[in-house]
Amino acid sequence: MKQVFHILTITFLLTACNQNNPTISSAKVDSFTIISDRLKKRKNDTIERKIVDDSLIFYSDSLYIDLKLNYTEISKNEFQSYKRKYKTSCVLDSGHFICGSDLYISRDCNEICETYLAERTTNRKMFMPSNYDAGILSMLLSPACNQLIVCSSYDGPDYVDYYEFRAEIFVFSVTTGIGLNGIKPTSKYFTKDWSIEDLTWVNEKTIALKIYEGTRGGDGSEVLHKYFKAVLNK
Repeated sequence: MKQVFHILTITFLLTACNQNNPTISSAKVDSFTIISDRLKKRKNDTIERKIVDDSLIFYSDSLYIDLKLNYTEISKNEFQSYKRKYKTSCVLDSGHFICGSDLYISRDCNEICETYLAERTTNRKMFMPSNYDAGILSMLLSPACNQLIVCSSYDGPDYVDYYEFRAEIFVFSVTTGIGLNGIKPTSKYFTKDWSIEDLTWVNEKTIALKIYEGTRGGDGSEVLHKYFKAVLNK
């Protein structure tokens, strides 16, 4: 497959439990069986995701309500201001998730990159949705820590050669204290119009997006970005 993906990273705020000046720690990583291409949603190919032997959890896209994003264009400075002001009411631990939740984030890349939420005390893992070989671009808790947004994106208008959509957003509700049972799918959004460069929460109902419509070159050449604030309407 044409290799046009740039390096993507999970953009969690890494704050260690009960520390004022934390250092970044690597998340615990289990040895996972790589999920094959058949579990990826390709153009003209719909895959039903389900619980497998109660240990590896997938959610069907049908369980997410379609989002209707109400866009307002904003400036670059406004977007950067939202980024600076973003903070959560919860503390994150070395597993990059809510302290005391008994959950941690694990990522595995072998041709296809996959991300999971996993329980520390069991072998249960939840697949974080991404229909792209490069995997998830960003996972970010809402300010109140009761929602989790997951987004992925392809970096050019030739996405039609490989995927059905150019970018995707999934939202989960988060309830702490009950492990993976507290992570439930709520809504989804797909677009063919642009790619996501970055995003952040503005408040519990609104996100800010940095997007582009052109192609991000492998040589690091810059693209023209646009900035939007979007209300998450279901």
